[in-house]
Amino acid sequence: MPLRAISLCLVLTAVFCGIAEARDRTMWELYKRSFLSDDGRIIDHAQDQISHSEGQGYGMLLATIHRDRAAFDRIWTWTKNNLQVRSDGLFAWQWGKRPDNAWKVLDSNNATDGDILIAFALLKASDAWHSPDYREEARKIIASIRSVLAVTRYGRTYLLPGAFGFTDGNSVVLNPSYLIFPAYRAFARADQPDFWEAVRNDGLFLIKGASFGSLGLPANWVVLENDRIALAPGKDPYFGADAVRVLLMLGSEDRSRYPKGVSALLEHYQKSGRLPLWIDLEKDSESLKLAYAGYYAIYAAAARKLGKKALAERLLKEARKRLKTEKDAYYSFSLYLLATGGWENRAR
Repeated sequence: MPLRAISLCLVLTAVFCGIAEARDRTMWELYKRSFLSDDGRIIDHAQDQISHSEGQGYGMLLATIHRDRAAFDRIWTWTKNNLQVRSDGLFAWQWGKRPDNAWKVLDSNNATDGDILIAFALLKASDAWHSPDYREEARKIIASIRSVLAVTRYGRTYLLPGAFGFTDGNSVVLNPSYLIFPAYRAFARADQPDFWEAVRNDGLFLIKGASFGSLGLPANWVVLENDRIALAPGKDPYFGADAVRVLLMLGSEDRSRYPKGVSALLEHYQKSGRLPLWIDLEKDSESLKLAYAGYYAIYAAAARKLGKKALAERLLKEARKRLKTEKDAYYSFSLYLLATGGWENRAR
């Protein structure tokens, strides 16, 4: 076994045997060793070592949660220098190795969740370290999100998933998991409150309409056309890797905001001991492959929010167990740390 893998295994063993406070900090240190490069980028090992604006946003937000200003500044500096290359002030969403072996931006379109996470993290950093410079940077990004990405359909305001490629005539393709409600509340305090309150309320409306199948779970991607929300054509009709984040975002809202299928999934886990990686919302079928650790942590947070404390502990134990086999899975690890870090409260 490579030395790096042995080291990570030893750290994980120590982490899962330690007390909660030590575990939280140690897990963040492990996250940095696993995914944060010396120059400040969060590396997605599962996708050819590329980096995403979303991943940079996760890293910045986690750094504020753990009050790690050195890591925050390292991540933010790389992000600003390498991804904030668009004329509108938003961030190119993908960076990696090109066919000519140059490491540069691979796709200059933005990803709205990445933009929101970065701006949100900057606001939290400003509060944590009393830095007006962070707040000013955040305000510029927030204004760009509002001016470039907002669309109004049928009296409601939504944010496009990206500046290009998501509108066709009167139809709009949307991603419910890009609705980051704690960020909207923070943006309302820093920018135009009426606008961001509308985005929040209309986002909650979207989630209700974007839930399908017998369980009534949100889809990864939907299309809004003729005042009707449907599964997006050309995309898998799944509640899966994207849509599981809807549950994370709704954790900052009251319990009535969870789709009805959440309780059904928790009951399914209690009976079967398994949670699927995805659910096909057209066929009402589920993946044979089990969910990743970060998903289990999100379900644990939902169970706790719903007053099911014993079930929450069982799910969290399963999440920790699975995380030990996912040492290179940046996305799952990020979701795990957010779900267990009280990000919607501590990062406020």
